Amino acid sequence: MTQIIDFSRSAITSFSQSISIPVPLSPSSYILTEFGLATALGGSVLLNATVGVQTTLGNPNLLFTLLRSGTPVFTLLATAPGAGQYDSLSLSYVDFNFPSGYFAYTLTIAQVNSSTLNTATLIGPVDFSGLSLV
Repeated sequence: MTQIIDFSRSAITSFSQSISIPVPLSPSSYILTEFGLATALGGSVLLNATVGVQTTLGNPNLLFTLLRSGTPVFTLLATAPGAGQYDSLSLSYVDFNFPSGYFAYTLTIAQVNSSTLNTATLIGPVDFSGLSLV
């Protein structure tokens, strides 16, 4: 039987059009949100994120990175919609094979096609949650 060990959530905003944060060009990145989560030996962590992005110019490629205590455990490359368009991007990942303890989970974003002809802005929502199971 599956047992819930811990749950955590962190959000900048849960609404669209509620923030305006430019996505930085790689190698810089922006920490969207983070939280701490207790884990058990042999357990797993289900991570879910939703990020609202609006393209201001071109078709930027966005790199989302999930980190466990500063170590990348998952990356996702997504192409933002055409200029002036909004898209809500969602991702899920199951983290496993780690010792029991308390870990910081972080979600970052960066733009990887380094051209001033491709730009995007975070406009919300920005929501990140984790569920620790054993």
